[in-house]
Amino acid sequence: MKNMKRNEKKRIHLVNLFRWRSTIAFAACLITILFSLGGVGYSFVSVTLKEVREMFKWFTIDSNILTALAATMIVPYAVEGMSRKRLTYPKWLQRIHYAGTVCLTLTMVFAVLFISWFDPVVAFGGANFFLHIISPLMILVSFFMVESGHTLDRIDNLLSIIPVAAYGGLYYYNVILAGNWDDHYHLNEFVPYYVSVLLLFVLVYLIGWGIRLLYNRLLARRNTVLKRIWDDDGLDPVTIRIEIYSLGVHAGLYEEKDSVSIPFDILEEVSDKFGIKLAELSKAYMKGALDGLEGKETGNTNI
Repeated sequence: MKNMKRNEKKRIHLVNLFRWRSTIAFAACLITILFSLGGVGYSFVSVTLKEVREMFKWFTIDSNILTALAATMIVPYAVEGMSRKRLTYPKWLQRIHYAGTVCLTLTMVFAVLFISWFDPVVAFGGANFFLHIISPLMILVSFFMVESGHTLDRIDNLLSIIPVAAYGGLYYYNVILAGNWDDHYHLNEFVPYYVSVLLLFVLVYLIGWGIRLLYNRLLARRNTVLKRIWDDDGLDPVTIRIEIYSLGVHAGLYEEKDSVSIPFDILEEVSDKFGIKLAELSKAYMKGALDGLEGKETGNTNI
């Protein structure tokens, strides 16, 4: 009887694996959308922005819009994560999310370390408090709550610079070449523009590198936690197979087809721990993954 209660408790824990992270990510995405778009809207109300085309003039506005877009696309996955097991999303969405997170973190770093020294009101006053502080913090929270199933690498780090590079080109044309904008970020005031841009790209890369390092370490730690969940002698072989099958179903439903693979590191540890053949666990996982893929194609996610 004692073992049955232990099994039941452990089973509930597995079925609800990391669900709390989906809830936090869902809330963080909603707050990001609310304050990012709300801050942009307030900029028009306060006449900081007079025309829609002026949005492209400010990197803070552009990065908040990019991040609000990413957060909006993440919400359906967070909802699924709350009802299923783990919050995962495709690689392409991870890159958009990562780029938006890097961009907004850059705005926060600039506001706290640089702008606040010259003009605290511009850094934290009015809508800028939400655009410079709240939205960046919320998008960081949501980013670290998600498990895409993919680690971040140097290519991802470099790709995250693209929005900054695009804005840099627009800024250079309108400030240096055409003279349409004033140098409101003072990139050409104290040092030559090319020096400022070089330093800016180094800073952006370092911010992306730091976020990438932390994300990958969290992902590795979560995989370790997942392995430790199996460290219970009270689990019977049938329950083990059911849970391995369930993990496969989740992978089939929510991971990209070319990303679904057998997690041999986890299965080998489970095999050694409970004396179940690795081939049997692999079959259970792949059966679940195939059922999950079929459910995805037919629209039946209640497997």
